[in-house]
Amino acid sequence: MKKYVQHLLDDIRNAHRPADYFEKAESSVISEEDELDEHFAEVDRYLNLEAEPNFSSYCGLKKEMFPPSDYYDLKELQKVNIEFQQMMRSWNLEIDLPKNFPPERAYELMLGILDRSVLVGKYGFQHFDFCTGNPEGCELKEYCPCIE
Repeated sequence: MKKYVQHLLDDIRNAHRPADYFEKAESSVISEEDELDEHFAEVDRYLNLEAEPNFSSYCGLKKEMFPPSDYYDLKELQKVNIEFQQMMRSWNLEIDLPKNFPPERAYELMLGILDRSVLVGKYGFQHFDFCTGNPEGCELKEYCPCIE
């Protein structure tokens, strides 16, 4: 494995959400009513997603840190993709791609999330499937499930 790839994998592992991330914001025990209010506030934030910070501001990774997909051999690229998805899950973000989706394209789509506004929520996950419901202009192109 290339030395830079190993350093990049370490950076991705270090970008996981800290275990106490949500506890830092809570200074005391909250009631069920307060927790419900927090949940609805989170839903409201999701409805105004464009006002949320981009994912890079949460995890600390920058798109510029990642070389083009052709820098990697297949095994390295698959490892980077897996580690990146695991890191995303730690932030309550999930990516869903079609089976047999090319790893090079998955890599590019995942890196694009770094520049997107995201909601890091305590009460749920933000899900990225890249499907607009219309195969025309879809980021998944010929792999779009709407084509079937």
